[in-house]
Amino acid sequence: MKRQMSNWALFLCFAALTGASIAAVVWLYLKIANIGITVIWDMVPNYIDSRHYTIIMCLIGGLFVGIFHKFYGPYPESMADSVRRVKTTGTYPYKNLPVTVAAAFLSLFFGGAVGPESGLVCLLLGLCFWAMDQFGMAREKMEAMIGNNPYIPRGEVFREMARGLASPPSRIVYDKGKIIWKRSESVSAGVTAGIVGLIVYILLNRLLGAGLSVPHLEDTAMNALDRAGAILLIAVGIGAGYLFLIFKKLANLFFAKMRSIGLHVLNAVLGGLVLGVIGTIFPMTMFSGGNEIQAIQYEYLGYTPYLLILIGVIKLFLTNICIESGWRGGHFFPVIFSGLSIGYGFSVILGTSQVFSVVVVTGALLGTMLQQPFGALVLSLIFFPVRQAGWMVVASFVGGCLPVPQPLRINPDSKGFIYSMLHRKEQKKLPLK
Repeated sequence: MKRQMSNWALFLCFAALTGASIAAVVWLYLKIANIGITVIWDMVPNYIDSRHYTIIMCLIGGLFVGIFHKFYGPYPESMADSVRRVKTTGTYPYKNLPVTVAAAFLSLFFGGAVGPESGLVCLLLGLCFWAMDQFGMAREKMEAMIGNNPYIPRGEVFREMARGLASPPSRIVYDKGKIIWKRSESVSAGVTAGIVGLIVYILLNRLLGAGLSVPHLEDTAMNALDRAGAILLIAVGIGAGYLFLIFKKLANLFFAKMRSIGLHVLNAVLGGLVLGVIGTIFPMTMFSGGNEIQAIQYEYLGYTPYLLILIGVIKLFLTNICIESGWRGGHFFPVIFSGLSIGYGFSVILGTSQVFSVVVVTGALLGTMLQQPFGALVLSLIFFPVRQAGWMVVASFVGGCLPVPQPLRINPDSKGFIYSMLHRKEQKKLPLK
């Protein structure tokens, strides 16, 4: 019994090492993304003095993005496609992770108005399934080595297991039929890897600095006008959500025709040109919006409210131009930035409190765009103060439950949250055959 406990403790040490490795890779992804942006947009301009620098770099970025997709395909996948792949196949291929990460870096480095979350989700899904295969291979090695020699030094067993972490995907093989996992074993291994990974990620951020981060707004006191203005702010958020869907449809109509005749490079270059021209006039509309969220939180009073609203609308437009032209990435960070910018603008116009306005507008915007109130609520909770959770629920559910016309839906087959819930209840009521 003691020997079995010792063997499992050895495996948990390996699980901890695996979790630490995943944390290091994720930290490195975000750090390199941040460094690449800093080099291109902060350091290089010190040596190149040109008022057309933004346009030039965006055109170069578009050329790189187009050539990359011509040879390797459309990477990274969208978050929805990644999740759908896991649900359909039960796994996620991690052999293509270097290509996925490289594609995500290109869009981020050159100022694309896209978020890092699409590449990050692909990376995390791939690493999770990589870890599961590592666990299986390591367990097979451990049981084989100890079975052949019960008195073998455990340090030697651990070193052999750890060597597998450096194996290429083609060498990660084991007999899945021979490995029998108890529920307690799989849970303890996963929890150990997760906790150690989180600790390592926090330590790396503290010791070596964070990369692209998720900002969190500080709460402010509500005032008497907030409740009176809530309906109007929700309507503004819903209107912004409709604008996002309209921009997406128009951008897709234009760029899809060019993709259909194989003009991937020209597509990406045109997207870079639009990005560069608009970015020259409105610099805050570029990039993912993560760092700009922090800046606009403290600098919004320096802008006129109408300029803040215009910046938010342009960001919605530019994000769709980038994604549809081949600058692939996530849209959550840019959309949340748009919600903040529009929300701050209306808070000045209406006299409502800043964070309240931002929470309501952004929640309704996300709900309308996603047609998933729960998803909008989760994203809102990541960025906004928990004290505003009640208004997050209201805004997310009003936006998410309001039906969107089929031509504007991101997923044309989805008929909306309310229809899905009612249809699910009807199916449950049907008698079993």
